[in-house]
Amino acid sequence: MMLQAKNNPVIEIKKAPTLCRVCSFKHMCMPEKIVEDILSSEGINEIVRTISIQTSVEKGSLAYSQGDNFSSIYVIRSGCFQTYSLDENGEQLMEGLFYPGEFLALDCISFKRYSHFAMAREDSDICKVNYHQLESFSREEPEMALHISKAISGQLSRQLKWSQAIASGDVKKRLCSWIVITSSKLGITEKDSFEFTLPINHYEIAKMLRMRPESLSRLIKELNKGDLIQISNKKCLVKDRDLLLAQI
Repeated sequence: MMLQAKNNPVIEIKKAPTLCRVCSFKHMCMPEKIVEDILSSEGINEIVRTISIQTSVEKGSLAYSQGDNFSSIYVIRSGCFQTYSLDENGEQLMEGLFYPGEFLALDCISFKRYSHFAMAREDSDICKVNYHQLESFSREEPEMALHISKAISGQLSRQLKWSQAIASGDVKKRLCSWIVITSSKLGITEKDSFEFTLPINHYEIAKMLRMRPESLSRLIKELNKGDLIQISNKKCLVKDRDLLLAQI
């Protein structure tokens, strides 16, 4: 079963006591010069605080909903978010999982409304960044504009590669791509062989990879017989990372 959003789940954003100066992801959001100013200037720090609001989101609650007016992008500080949309028949289409250091709602910037839901899969912390105020601040700080543009471009590029992998007709390539991307988001990038806990169940994986659950089960049984991966319940053992990368 897929995790369901809570009733009346859109959270009320409130300022949290943690400031940008102590956030471990401040270098992702801001260039070095701005970070140094924040560490030394209460004035700059106050400007940043008017642009972004830090908040905690309970498991199962939404940061925003499909159809809401677009106003902000979000930065995940801790936890995990699942994005999904509803088709015309009301069926839930799972789109992606996002982890600390990643942005939410980047693909909604050019639209006037959010195109999907963003639900916390566990208790999480995020920064809500008012996009229009960020644009104004960036005009005053060109380095900020360049830094944000690079960060947004980098994540959108990764999301495009993921979309291309999902569009592939090869179910094996889809699963291998998902394992590589997910393990990378979890910080596993250099080990030749490694094991990690799957963040979602097999039914949800199948939904995300746009395949039938029974097709995924058959694929897992087939792959478990080889030297590539071993998937059992909530664990995934990658036996040979280079061989896995060769599949995609």
